[in-house]
Amino acid sequence: MGFSTNQKMLVYSRHLKYRLNLETQMPDRLVILGGTFDPVHFAHLIVARSVAEHLAAERIVLMPAAVPPHKGPPAVPARHRLAMLTLAVEDDKLFEVSDLELARTGPSYTYDTLMRCRDSYGNDVELVWVIGLDMLEDLPNWYRASEVVDLARIVTAVRPPMPEKNLDAYLSPLLERFSREQVARLAAGVIQSPLVEISSTQIRRRLRAGLSVRYLTPDAVIDYIHQHDLYRSQTGQ
Repeated sequence: MGFSTNQKMLVYSRHLKYRLNLETQMPDRLVILGGTFDPVHFAHLIVARSVAEHLAAERIVLMPAAVPPHKGPPAVPARHRLAMLTLAVEDDKLFEVSDLELARTGPSYTYDTLMRCRDSYGNDVELVWVIGLDMLEDLPNWYRASEVVDLARIVTAVRPPMPEKNLDAYLSPLLERFSREQVARLAAGVIQSPLVEISSTQIRRRLRAGLSVRYLTPDAVIDYIHQHDLYRSQTGQ
């Protein structure tokens, strides 16, 4: 079914809550930043905005993982992480929040997510997946890693100082798993992001210790954490 650009309507994917206004046109790129967001904090948002500005992207999708395949289980259930993320960006038109990975069972493999996005938006939309330098180093261990690199443009956000002289130390080992063309694309996707020393681990530790987390995460997130008594115990619940 085809829609003219004059039709005023919104198209919703069954699970991906990324709204596309066909009054203008389909987007040519879908930029996605995944993570556990346990909880979301200002560093997540600052880095995401920096990537959007670098790519001149009008929207960036924040996508919490249900079962991260490369780390331990999240401290709080998915419903809380999704709610906090939604509250954190509710007044910012740059961001959309997707529950795509939360709607599936099993590990939140990037390959499966990208395939679902490709099925939803077709081959004309460029998929951009944002990672950190630590994840670039671990990329060879990802599920169907070579196909992930071919499915999406991988953008690696690196905190300053940019390790220009040592970047080869991260890229060269990738040649054991990926083709030279794939590694060249990965190298081209490395960009510098702001240095913001905030982590979810830091926030959880401060909450367990009864310390303030103001200025580390949005006030709406702090209110939600206190209302639901999150992160007070070692398990977080």
